[in-house]
Amino acid sequence: MKVIKLFIASMLLLSSFQTFAAFLITTPDVVSTPENTDKVITLTVNKNGFNELAFGDRKFTMSGKDVNKFTISNKDLNSKLTFKATAFEAGSDNTYSVNIKAEFRFVTGPSSVAYTQTTEKTITVTVTKNPDDDGAFHITTVDVSTPENTDKMITLATNKNNDKNSDIYSVSFAIVGGADVSKFTLKGNELTFKATDFEARNNA
Repeated sequence: MKVIKLFIASMLLLSSFQTFAAFLITTPDVVSTPENTDKVITLTVNKNGFNELAFGDRKFTMSGKDVNKFTISNKDLNSKLTFKATAFEAGSDNTYSVNIKAEFRFVTGPSSVAYTQTTEKTITVTVTKNPDDDGAFHITTVDVSTPENTDKMITLATNKNNDKNSDIYSVSFAIVGGADVSKFTLKGNELTFKATDFEARNNA
């Protein structure tokens, strides 16, 4: 029985230490995103122990000169900071900052005493130039994967919109070669990879 009591006392002491330790926002303070693309950033803190999950509640608020570029959604452990899609501007540093304040409210065990801790952090988002936005013509379809024995239909896209009502230009696609050309078929802008068994090899 003494061993059990000592173990419980140790756990309570550790829990109290974690509760009153410094409260910090652990989300990276510098992130980047391609231009014209929303960037979703998960807001995290260092208060994720058992005691905090049982009794704690987190709240995030924001301020700063670029605050209109950001939104906060959800709450507590699911809080997300979203940077709104923004164009790259030549001659600008293309950085946008927001100050995040986290508030941690918790109740301590049997005493039911309420406490609040706060911390702040500035998060800066850098907008980078889209490498496909150089005036040249590019296929923008990304690499894909598929489970074995399953056809995979891939929609082909470019950085030039195919305007059916335009007499200026139109976009078309063709398969022009490749070691695995027999695995693919093309209809319009739909490229289909034929269902294939998984085979152990270096680049399967």
